[in-house]
Amino acid sequence: MSTEWPLRQDPEAPVIIALALVNDPDALGFVVLDDEDDWFISDGTELSDDVLVNRESFGKMSVREALELVPQLAALAGLPTGMAADWDPERRTWLLSSVTGSDDEDEDIRLLGQRRAAWKFEGSPDDEAQISSGLTEIPTGPGAPVRAVRQVVREQDGTWLFVGFEVPEAEDFEVEGLELEHVANLYPDVRTVLKAAPGQVYDRATPNGEWELVEG
Repeated sequence: MSTEWPLRQDPEAPVIIALALVNDPDALGFVVLDDEDDWFISDGTELSDDVLVNRESFGKMSVREALELVPQLAALAGLPTGMAADWDPERRTWLLSSVTGSDDEDEDIRLLGQRRAAWKFEGSPDDEAQISSGLTEIPTGPGAPVRAVRQVVREQDGTWLFVGFEVPEAEDFEVEGLELEHVANLYPDVRTVLKAAPGQVYDRATPNGEWELVEG
């Protein structure tokens, strides 16, 4: 591991981790990064409403210890808060998703109000955007492709579509749903075109190229 700390969280910050992973790190199932920027690392087991059950299934360790146990966590250094990532062991790839709601409805409402008040773009931060599947995947192996948005579409009904460079032009592709704010945080260079009005399409030729309005 590099001597440079790869994550933004304090190395000594606590994480909640499935005890099964201490003995078998290959049993990794998914991780969640909550709104407080704290990690939850699981073998696939969900937190229970029963405190005693949770104590039997989960424990605490530092982020540093968790990274030593699950080194592929380093690939999620840029993961926005409020997101989850499922681990695909065959492809050694993280599959990203937005976490919606918790057991504390009042806190969810408060946090959403803060997010909407701070949002400076069109739409709402919690709008579900469609995004090409490749942009929701983070490979951890060597030779991972560059992940970048090629096209931003604002549909007539106001919904958003983000297409990555991994999608050949004029070919069909699969999409996943992510909250708009999560897309903007994963790919900050799209923020300049989140002013798009319904019916407008922005495109660029290269991952570092300038956005061009091509429709609308």
